[in-house]
Amino acid sequence: MYPINRIDYKISPTLYKINLEKNVFNTLIGNEPKQNYLQLSSESRKFSKEYIMALVDKSANVSAAELSFYLNNYNDSKAILDAINFGTGVEAGYNPAFKEYGTISFLKEGMGRQFVPIYAVPKIHTNSLKKLYTRNNKLILNNKSYYCYTGSNGKQYSLAINDGHIGWAQSEGLLSEPPISRAEAKSNWEMLNTSEVLRKLAQGKKPNILTRAETLAALNRVGITEGYFEIDAGAGTHKYILREDGGIYNVKEKVKFFSNYNWLKQGYKEGDTFKIFGNEYKIDENGHIDISENDTFTSSEIEYPVRTGSIDAL
Repeated sequence: MYPINRIDYKISPTLYKINLEKNVFNTLIGNEPKQNYLQLSSESRKFSKEYIMALVDKSANVSAAELSFYLNNYNDSKAILDAINFGTGVEAGYNPAFKEYGTISFLKEGMGRQFVPIYAVPKIHTNSLKKLYTRNNKLILNNKSYYCYTGSNGKQYSLAINDGHIGWAQSEGLLSEPPISRAEAKSNWEMLNTSEVLRKLAQGKKPNILTRAETLAALNRVGITEGYFEIDAGAGTHKYILREDGGIYNVKEKVKFFSNYNWLKQGYKEGDTFKIFGNEYKIDENGHIDISENDTFTSSEIEYPVRTGSIDAL
């Protein structure tokens, strides 16, 4: 789950009404690019060229070097948005009374921590994004991209996909207003839980943060149903079996278990048949069964044959 790192500090709005330094002003040239799913706030350029150097003021603890990424990409809204949402160490610092005068920062390789004024952070048109939903029980998401998640109450959220990480876009989540109702808080919590379950699965991990019933509900919300399913969010394709009760089998782990085990030493005999995820597999003369991750699985059930022999001592 994306950490929501807000750092509140008190800065007088008059701090931002200081004279520009010519050398910085001269770097802020060019026309605004055309927007698709991005939108700059109505105040975003009102202050940028007039008061940007206020952030360099020593009392704001931000240097010119720490603003270099923003200044170099002043007319590239997507670059700014992606640096925030696909970056590391992302934090927001602002006085709630003067929110747009605060900053959002991130770590940039070779540049250290970089700052962007909150009023210049592009907004995402969430309803214009691709819908985050499963097709044929396969959730395949483009890496370094944005998707729209719709909660059970109809509220839409912008999710960012980043090397197996699925979560609320930091440019939106960090700067979101506190929920004004219990229903809104519940919707936010639902989205965070659902994205965390998906994130765990997209990284090949067990989503053990919720009960089985809650996990099942979270997966159902994005169209994943009982049986075999796949998920890929930029960290490789991971395959699972979803049980009716919300339990999840990792296909890779289960295949490794069944194929590597010597079943003859467990009281079974050659020819005994396992029924695994809708397929039948017989024990061979070496005590193994021939099962592969690439098999077609149509069930979530596992049935063992009747044990007729004794178990060898370990």
